[in-house]
Amino acid sequence: MWIRSAFWTGRPKSGAETAFASAINEELTPALKALPGVQDAKALWPRRLEDDPPGLHCQILVYFASLADVDRMLASPERLALRSRVREVADLFDGAISHIDYEVA
Repeated sequence: MWIRSAFWTGRPKSGAETAFASAINEELTPALKALPGVQDAKALWPRRLEDDPPGLHCQILVYFASLADVDRMLASPERLALRSRVREVADLFDGAISHIDYEVA
């Protein structure tokens, strides 16, 4: 199993908090679930913080059966089409988006 994790580090722009959360929960996460090779996707919203963690506002986990499925999703025209909406949502956010692909033992 593989998990691709998207880290949204920072904060939504002032006044955009509700629109940002709604876009992640109601648009992007469901759209990710429909991409080729994706088994599931979940948005994580940190609520209880301990030991001064980094400023992570949201994390999205996308689940795959194999690394080949990760690569298939990354190369898909469906993902390319979704990227424009991701950029629009990113415009609601002051911070950075980064990704890590994990192999699950």
